Amino acid sequence: MDKKEQKISQLQEELDRIQVEKGSLDVGKFLAKSDDLPNLGEIQIYDYDEDISQTQDQSIEILESLIDLYLGDNPQFRKHPYILYKMREDANIYAEALFLQRMTRRNFLTQLKQVDNGDNSARMHEVINQSISQIRENTKFAQSQRTELEKFYKEMRKDFGLNDISQSNEYTSDPTSVVGDTQGSSIDNRTLNDMIDKYLKNKD
Repeated sequence: MDKKEQKISQLQEELDRIQVEKGSLDVGKFLAKSDDLPNLGEIQIYDYDEDISQTQDQSIEILESLIDLYLGDNPQFRKHPYILYKMREDANIYAEALFLQRMTRRNFLTQLKQVDNGDNSARMHEVINQSISQIRENTKFAQSQRTELEKFYKEMRKDFGLNDISQSNEYTSDPTSVVGDTQGSSIDNRTLNDMIDKYLKNKD
């Protein structure tokens, strides 16, 4: 018998011996009881898709309110295809900031629960401090992004001459009058498109 066959034979004999002895072996003595295990808390399956959907809805609501604030007094601007496209684009970007805020907060709460369950290592407290800093940074980023959006639509209103239109409406009772090229309460679609094209060229 060569060495390989001899090794196989030894392993088979050992397996047979274990199988014979297992009838008298109480495996339960070697298993941990539920009382001996740490409290891991309730296991929950997190719905990330729902969170993404909620942040999208929230950002769209914010952008719609923002556009109504600066462009709502002239529905022609509010419903223009470029404005609608720009609103959706800005809403998607802002939704990412809101989603990051939620995920950072969720991660932070998970870390705190780990400490509550007994993980008091120095590394864990270091990670928690890093998460606190990240939460602050995400909050500042979301605030600055919202401020930039407000500034953008405010400047857009000014560049479109809507401030002049609102002022002219205070002094005229004729709803079809037009003051100059851009002032008045009524603007035809061609003039509106020309104004927006001019605005976009000036932004490039």
